[in-house]
Amino acid sequence: MTEKLYYWAENLENYTSDNDKETNNYEVIEIKRLNFFIGKNNAGKSRFLRNLFQNTQGQQIYNSLQFRKLQAFTNHLIHSNQYNNHTYFTHFINTVEQIKPSNIGSANSNFSNSLNYLSRFGQLSSLYTNNNKSQAETTFSQEIEQNLNPIFTNPKFYIPILRGMRPVTDLDEKYPYIERAQKDYFKNQNKFNHENIITGERLYHELKVHLLGKPQQRELIKQYEEKLSQYFFDNETVTLIPYIGKDDNGHDNDVVHIKIGEDDQFPIHKLGDGLQQAIILTYEAYIKSKDKEGNTEIHAFFIEEPELHMHAGMVRQLMNFYLNETPHYYFFTTHSNHLLDMADESDQVMIQKFVKQPKKEDPTKFDFKIYRCDRDRDLLASLGVRPSSVYLANCTIWVEGITDRLYITKYMEKYLSELESSNVELYKKYRRFMPNYHYTFVEYAGSNLVHWCFSDDYADQLEDKGLSAKAVASEMLLIADGDIQGKADRVHVLKSELKKENYIILECKETENTLPKDSIIRIAQKKFSKMKSKTKQGFNIEKLKEINSLDYFDHKDYGIGKLLDDQIRNPRTSAEKTAFADGTGVGTIKYKLDFCREIIKYFDENPDWEMTPKAKDLCIRIFKHIEKCNSN
Repeated sequence: MTEKLYYWAENLENYTSDNDKETNNYEVIEIKRLNFFIGKNNAGKSRFLRNLFQNTQGQQIYNSLQFRKLQAFTNHLIHSNQYNNHTYFTHFINTVEQIKPSNIGSANSNFSNSLNYLSRFGQLSSLYTNNNKSQAETTFSQEIEQNLNPIFTNPKFYIPILRGMRPVTDLDEKYPYIERAQKDYFKNQNKFNHENIITGERLYHELKVHLLGKPQQRELIKQYEEKLSQYFFDNETVTLIPYIGKDDNGHDNDVVHIKIGEDDQFPIHKLGDGLQQAIILTYEAYIKSKDKEGNTEIHAFFIEEPELHMHAGMVRQLMNFYLNETPHYYFFTTHSNHLLDMADESDQVMIQKFVKQPKKEDPTKFDFKIYRCDRDRDLLASLGVRPSSVYLANCTIWVEGITDRLYITKYMEKYLSELESSNVELYKKYRRFMPNYHYTFVEYAGSNLVHWCFSDDYADQLEDKGLSAKAVASEMLLIADGDIQGKADRVHVLKSELKKENYIILECKETENTLPKDSIIRIAQKKFSKMKSKTKQGFNIEKLKEINSLDYFDHKDYGIGKLLDDQIRNPRTSAEKTAFADGTGVGTIKYKLDFCREIIKYFDENPDWEMTPKAKDLCIRIFKHIEKCNSN
């Protein structure tokens, strides 16, 4: 995803952000498809989330570079106190404040007037070096009027923590959870009601409307049930029924019934709480993905703690459902550490950390700081994750590091997509396996392998092999790079303490050697173009086009960094000089994680990429291992 979007919650004081490095505007956050707000309790996450939801129009203004530059410069001038007594300074500040999402219609005139006042006290050239006011005005107008993302104009939806599918009153058309949310959070109850607050209470009514409606409405419910089956019910056929009749106690039925596979249908409240939550959180999102004519429709959903009552693996499935089966943008408050890995696996994920800090001038008042982050120790601590966290998955896949995990995860996704057309039965069997539930990854450093004990024997903590693998991880499959063959101690560990089916030694140097030739070349060309002239000197990147062999990078001794350098090095260039290799030894690619992220991005943007035979063989072994460990 290359599109960069910004958002902000209006009418909230004392919130600042570090997201916009381009202009240093501290009142804007960058957003993507999945946006996680994390932080300790009372850090300001939920209040910010609800205010985002309530801002119903005009958010496109924050995606104007001209506006963000103006706003950031205004804040700079205010804090400098340099122009407080200037005649036009107050007029300038008041006019900038009028450029708000709530009055987007007058944005152009207010922007123009702001620049006029800025010019009158001699600061226009400080903001626009060429002093071109008319160009700035034209650009601003284009930025807020063209290429609008639908989430800036389409209806938004809020899912509070208080939600459930079981009615808590016998009164018709009475929805206590929605009414509670209105009373607590929304003054304008005509504007915020059952049309945009989702609690699960109206699912019975919504199902009746669709199933008794037009053919395309019934077809939409059928499609939704198929997706429910795929993501949450192990491919068992699922049918949702707004049952009309008496319940077991002779009362009129008022709850949704569900039928799973060949079992008899039963009231939804007899289903596990986690699965009920999954239905609440996915139904409206899926139904609202299409308009009445069947065209894609994009909305923003604001969801409080989606992980409630759910196993970690199911929460990950929920996020995969959102990404794969809906076009919407989502904003979550969460305390779930199991969602953090998604920032590594997809460029459509954003994590924002909220921190509450006492004001320096008055410790009884607080500032709320928002930091964009991926993964760090503070982030984990803010979620309450402690070192004693344990593995809960049914089996583990051990890889040498983060890049191996990311590559293999992407291979598994690709392998599944190919199975869908080549072997439907196997695809249905494998697609149900959820990360962090049916399996999970464990990252180990290759040199640390000898410190792990893989046998059932007790590991003495004072010995070199004092780390017991089986004490922290379930049934394992260990994947080792091919260069381990030259390290007899590590090979001995694997062969003596693990069964043959529990380890894989790659037949090439490392996982990067299993990447497709085209993807390596494309990313290498891209990275070479950004290298310094001194680094590029002595190399000719055009020589990569001369590689004809599909298995050129499939080498048992050398990494792709050296293989790239050897191909593009000019005849007179010293063999000691490198462009891609991390040193002059075995040739591992330089900046492995950065290169990996570029490859993953290339895969996402080019879904027709093809796996190499070794990558496919690796997937076959992995899925067989997962199947074996989840067969009971």
